[in-house]
Amino acid sequence: MIIFNFGIPNSGTDWSQEVFKKIWESQNYTFQIEEASNIQELSQIISTIKMNERMILQFHFLIEEAIAAAQDDRVRPFYHYRDPRDVVCVEMENSHIPFATAVEQTVTAYQEIHHALCLPGIMVIPYEHIAENAEGLIYQMATKLGVLLKLDVVTEIAGELREQVAQQQSVATPATNDSHSNQSVRIDEEHVSESSIIQPLCIGKWREQLSKSEKSMVTRFFKPLVDQFGYEE
Repeated sequence: MIIFNFGIPNSGTDWSQEVFKKIWESQNYTFQIEEASNIQELSQIISTIKMNERMILQFHFLIEEAIAAAQDDRVRPFYHYRDPRDVVCVEMENSHIPFATAVEQTVTAYQEIHHALCLPGIMVIPYEHIAENAEGLIYQMATKLGVLLKLDVVTEIAGELREQVAQQQSVATPATNDSHSNQSVRIDEEHVSESSIIQPLCIGKWREQLSKSEKSMVTRFFKPLVDQFGYEE
């Protein structure tokens, strides 16, 4: 089974990556983790995937090869999204880019959402559910992978992730934003990789960090998405 863990940048894929790892570790499964940082890497990884093995593939862009691979019954796609106004804020903060560039990159990222939603069997994960409904979300993610987790295991996983987030909030520095890029590890009963760094969860970041004119601009610019997802203006 292959997990496609992808979506809008800074919308919770790191959090889900930890969930997927913990779900499979709870079953004592052997699996591989891959992260594609660009289109070329993603294309190369997909071209060499062995569908009869377990892999978690994390990426932030959709290409034709990924769409084709997702048609296989052994692929489980999970797509993440977040309020585009918050995505703009996080892009500015993490990548140290100006407002206009962050808006442009966010627009580009959201252009893929309609193609993603057409993938067979896709599970869509709103960032808000990660922050506010972790237990229910983890249970649904596990069942999507064919794993029926006991409720106490779900609670334990959610608690471990909250602890990671809390620790990250207390020691967060700009250098911690690059967490576990380019990792490829084999995990089994005797080898458990170090947990990746999950960024602190934050909803409504744009209201506090953008200027009055920037808030007006992003709300107007992203109004179709804001309306589609039901975000408050």
